[in-house]
Amino acid sequence: MSVRAPTHEELAAKWAITEVIHRYCRGLDRMDKALALSCWHPGGTDDHAPLYAGSAEGFIDWLWPVHAAMNVTRHVVSNTLIDLRGQEAGAETYWSLVLQVARGGETHDIVAGGRYLDRFECIDGVWAIRHRQSVVDWNRVEPVRSTLADFAATPLLDVNNPEVPATLPRRDADDFSYSVLGHIERH
Repeated sequence: MSVRAPTHEELAAKWAITEVIHRYCRGLDRMDKALALSCWHPGGTDDHAPLYAGSAEGFIDWLWPVHAAMNVTRHVVSNTLIDLRGQEAGAETYWSLVLQVARGGETHDIVAGGRYLDRFECIDGVWAIRHRQSVVDWNRVEPVRSTLADFAATPLLDVNNPEVPATLPRRDADDFSYSVLGHIERH
C-alpha cells in the first residue's frame, strides 16, 4: 500500500486543527475562558453527556465554575488523527486529565482518559470546532496521600539550587507561560 505525501495545504490545515485542540486544553487549565471558547465557531456545539450537551458557549459557561472550584486541572492530548475533506475535517484525539478537588477535608485526584471526536470546519480561513463529542474510556478517583513536598526532610532528589525559587503554576494570565506564549491570538 502506497501513501501519498500530503500537500502543503493539507499540512497547514492539520497543523491549524491541532493548534485548536491544544488551545482548548490551555484555555481550560489556565482558566482563560476566551481562549477556550475560541476553539468553536459561533453556534458550535459540545456533548459531554451526561454532564453537559448543548451549545459550546453554554458548555464553557457551565464548566467554568466547576473548574474554578478545583485546585488544579491538567488536560493532556495525544494520538490525534485528522481526516480532511475540503473545508471540513473529522478528528479523533485521545485525552487524559487530572482534576484535583478538595472534599471532606481531603484532597482527591480525579484521573480519566477518553477521546474527543470533533467535526471541524474552515470558515474564512479559520479552522474551529463545529461539534465536539467527548467519550470517556476510563476514570478513577484517588485520594492524595502525599506529594513530593512531603519528602522535604529526606528528599528523593538532591536540590542543586535551593536559593532559586520554583516557578509556581497559576490558573490565570499571571502564569509564566503567558510571558512565553503571549503571541497566541484569541479568535
